[in-house]
Amino acid sequence: MRNLIHLLIICSIAFSYLSCEKSGDQKGTGSSSNSGLKIAYVNGDTILLNYKEFRSQSAAMEAKQKNAEEMLQSKGAALEQEFNAYQKKAQGGTMTGKEMQAQEKYLSGKQDALLAERDKLAKEIMDETTVINDRLQKVLQDKLNEIKKREGYDFIFSYIHGGAILVADEKHDITKEVLEELNKGGISIDTTEE
Repeated sequence: MRNLIHLLIICSIAFSYLSCEKSGDQKGTGSSSNSGLKIAYVNGDTILLNYKEFRSQSAAMEAKQKNAEEMLQSKGAALEQEFNAYQKKAQGGTMTGKEMQAQEKYLSGKQDALLAERDKLAKEIMDETTVINDRLQKVLQDKLNEIKKREGYDFIFSYIHGGAILVADEKHDITKEVLEELNKGGISIDTTEE
């Protein structure tokens, strides 16, 4: 009985394959000659790595993030020193209960302020990064629309490693041309608020 089921499955797969192959042959010759779609693609990773203005903005954001981290670490270390000094005094018995309570409240307030500053800086950096990414997307989209119109492309796809497009013919790759136009045109990503 099990062998019969396997045989039926194999026969149905073979029948489906042959049916698709025949209908594919009939449809394939008609649609390819009539479609005439003109397509191209850009490698998104290459654009990000080689678009000079984007690299410049990314480097500036990385420096800003590093400075913020260093400042927060410095303030955190200073707060830790204050806390250690407080503990030493408290353990040495040189502080009254009221003084200890006041010092704990003071240190807790400083810790809360430091955490709030960290959150504020993180949000600022994230917001600025979002603005840069949005502006890059707009500049790139405008340039691709210009190229699409000039060259008569029906579609310009984005190829990135691990993306939806798994394999592409290199003759459709216009990444180099797009990068040349982006980098030569003096197109900058304006991050000032409008």
